[in-house]
Amino acid sequence: MASNYRNNTDDSGVRYFPYRVTRSQSNQQSSQLTSQSSDSGQLSSQSSQPTRPPTRLHLSSAAIESAREKLLTFQKAREEGEEVEEEEEEGYTGSREITIKENVSLEEYLRYRENNVHASVRMYLWDGKIIIYEVPSTPHAEVTGEIIGMLAAWNRQDFRYGTEANTNLGQGRNKEPDAYVRPKHRNPPPQGALAADIYGNPFPTMMIEVGFSQNLPDLHRTAARYFNPLTTIQIVLAIKIFGVRTNALANTSTIALIAALYLRTSPTPLIPTSVISFGTANPDINTENYITGQMGVPPGSFIGVGRPDPNNNNINFPPCNAANIPTYIMNIPGTELYNGVPQNNLPVGFAAGYNLDLWELQVLVREAMHI
Repeated sequence: MASNYRNNTDDSGVRYFPYRVTRSQSNQQSSQLTSQSSDSGQLSSQSSQPTRPPTRLHLSSAAIESAREKLLTFQKAREEGEEVEEEEEEGYTGSREITIKENVSLEEYLRYRENNVHASVRMYLWDGKIIIYEVPSTPHAEVTGEIIGMLAAWNRQDFRYGTEANTNLGQGRNKEPDAYVRPKHRNPPPQGALAADIYGNPFPTMMIEVGFSQNLPDLHRTAARYFNPLTTIQIVLAIKIFGVRTNALANTSTIALIAALYLRTSPTPLIPTSVISFGTANPDINTENYITGQMGVPPGSFIGVGRPDPNNNNINFPPCNAANIPTYIMNIPGTELYNGVPQNNLPVGFAAGYNLDLWELQVLVREAMHI
């Protein structure tokens, strides 16, 4: 939903500095952000000598808090056993993202983000709109941290790991992934090409997104944002944590969890190559229909808890209740992880990639949510 908040001026006296977005510009002290040509898609330099002070973006704290409470509505209702509105139900397939300001330039947004930290919400800029989409929480943070920790334990030598870095995705577009993986030896972007950040770094090869307040459809749409033609991101791993389900009669709680892997090299990069249900509860029927219908995932690529196994007389897959169960191992392919790395820096057997055990993530979520 869009808001009509005034574009107030911040008179705090905070100093702002120009940003740079391409590799060639990153070596110039006074360079400004480049902009994408509307007809050719090429990047062109803006003036490095602004004739007037840059606009200082102001976001209403009331608008941010309102968006936060809206995103928490479903989560709180599930935990407290309350009735929820249709748009907040687990199977809801519309967008729950909240636009709080429009017509914002990338330069304004980056300056604002540099000087304003909002620990209560996650936001991003898309086509000039500031959008709030997630409320940070312990399950959200710990799942993100666990994935990075597992990958780092596997291979610290060849990769850099990071979290919440502002990533340029084009004109008026910037997003912070929950986490990312970038090869240490990945070739830098060519002259004039879009860089991942103001320092001219190459894009990560893998982005990791965890959704808790964020619903599955919004999480799914994130892949398209990362795979836009200006980036060289190869992999998106999306983890969706649904609300706790409580059975008062049995005095038990369960939770549905979904992992989806997207590969740019797939013939259909915006359709996950693998979707795995790995919680202690079956996915909601509307969620299943959304994955196989609107997301376009073939039934054979959607496996795990609550799903029929076509290779075992359509009997459901085994529960995710121990480590190293083949159904719940998601392979992160090495060819995509090492994309852009010179041949002489590729280790032997690199194409095997990394096998992520989703059981470890389920255990973490259950502990964080006392399930």
